Amino acid sequence: MRNSTFIAVWEGTDGSGKTTLMKRVARVLSRRGFKVVTHKTPGAMQSGRFAVSYGNSPRISPLSRMMLFLANTVDETGAMVRKVMRSKPDFLFIDRYYLCSAVYGLALIRHRRGLQDLPSIVELVGLLERLGRSDYLAPDVYLIVDVGEEERLRRLRGKRGREGVLERDTVFQNMVREIYDEFSKSRPGQVIKLLNEPNRLEELADSTASKLAELRAQALSAQQAQKP
Repeated sequence: MRNSTFIAVWEGTDGSGKTTLMKRVARVLSRRGFKVVTHKTPGAMQSGRFAVSYGNSPRISPLSRMMLFLANTVDETGAMVRKVMRSKPDFLFIDRYYLCSAVYGLALIRHRRGLQDLPSIVELVGLLERLGRSDYLAPDVYLIVDVGEEERLRRLRGKRGREGVLERDTVFQNMVREIYDEFSKSRPGQVIKLLNEPNRLEELADSTASKLAELRAQALSAQQAQKP
């Protein structure tokens, strides 16, 4: 699977338009002859339903919430592998993965508990990747999507009240931004930051699709060069 499928993980703040942009990029790549498979977490598995219904309760510990969502990302990995083995796509797009669980978990602990002496996102993700090397897929690239705060809140209002308290909380979302930025700086060659500004969706989707196609070609060339 790793020899042909390029794995792109889509992350970002709530209301940034991440999922919409991801779908547009998939559509552009499909028009260019690439096969794209998508998968979203939390998913429909029992662990995903429980993470959403129980983990999002304001009464639950932030640590418990983070562990529930991390558990679902492990469960969902098996479903992703089966999709890839069945479809053999050029790209696997993952809409939020273990990075999201770690970022939002740290932000929520800081937000609700006021704790600052916590592991960095770099340390936490590194630990998760070492512990879960047999459970997680290794992303080739992370695409971290954001938008200005005023526009983000406007988009959330357009969802007709389906957003939650944390989604509307600018202080919390700024913490999320800071943690994503910290991760981005630690892996500059693996992260693409995207500003999903109003009225630029098609332009951004087109340029992002071109960049991903280029990165996939480079990855395949590197794999070929390593073969004896």
